[in-house]
Amino acid sequence: MGLKSSFRGTKGKLRLALLINISLLLIALLGYLVSNSLALLGDAGHVLTDIFAIATSLTAINLAARSPHVEATFGHHRAEVLAALFNAVILLFVSGYIFYESYHRFISPQEVESVEMLIVAVIGLCGNLYATRLLHGHKDINIRGVYLHLLADTLSSGGVVVGAVIIYFTGNYIVDPILSVLIALLIISGSVKLLRESIGVIMQWTPEHLDVNEIIETLKRVEGVRGVHDVHLWTLCSSIHSFSVHIVIDDMSMIESERIKSMIRKLMHEEFNIYHSTLELECVECGDETVQKICHPEHGTDNH
Repeated sequence: MGLKSSFRGTKGKLRLALLINISLLLIALLGYLVSNSLALLGDAGHVLTDIFAIATSLTAINLAARSPHVEATFGHHRAEVLAALFNAVILLFVSGYIFYESYHRFISPQEVESVEMLIVAVIGLCGNLYATRLLHGHKDINIRGVYLHLLADTLSSGGVVVGAVIIYFTGNYIVDPILSVLIALLIISGSVKLLRESIGVIMQWTPEHLDVNEIIETLKRVEGVRGVHDVHLWTLCSSIHSFSVHIVIDDMSMIESERIKSMIRKLMHEEFNIYHSTLELECVECGDETVQKICHPEHGTDNH
């Protein structure tokens, strides 16, 4: 129920951000026609990518909220990862476009109507600040992808505001491409990080904030656990981490072994925020070859 409520709240914020950005797009295009500011046209292009990113993320959330079924037993949570990966790639292309436009403006600065440019840029900055605030602090990498889009656009609008003020007082049009390059560098920094995290989830890398060795040592301290091996830890989506492990125990009743399972699941939840754990118990006396390696050092020890 908590997850569904979270989805509903997130979708509401995304829809509001979508409406804000559609309005900002129309205002930026109108501002471009009135002021002849290429910076505002570029800002409109950023807003257009924001609109596309938000729409993509809403689609991903709808897919992730679908119940698991026989053809997708884990559900559709990875949809958010694909959306984040796509958004990161788009951000890199946007950065390339900014560099391209900045190069041409260095060569041939164009005169603009700075007052009209400033008014439209301030409206865009206020709208972007509010939309960015709506999505700030989300751990979901899909939402963070949208957040980075909006943050980039906020920085862009702020740069246009500063540029318009400087142009108004100095008439120096070279300020615009300088600010554009700085904004592009910030966008690249955030998008590369998002790209790496998305690829890490797809490749089933161990989550960066979790230490496998620490988890193993924690499990070994559980009463009744004799050994640990075949440990696997991966991320299903940004809010769900999965864990599987083989636990070696003494010969005991099913009730006692279930108690150990319960203790381990509780420990994984409380200590490492892992909700999905697959535990396979093995008895020391069962004679399994892997267990023998753990129990008898001369056969080689594998605790990982």
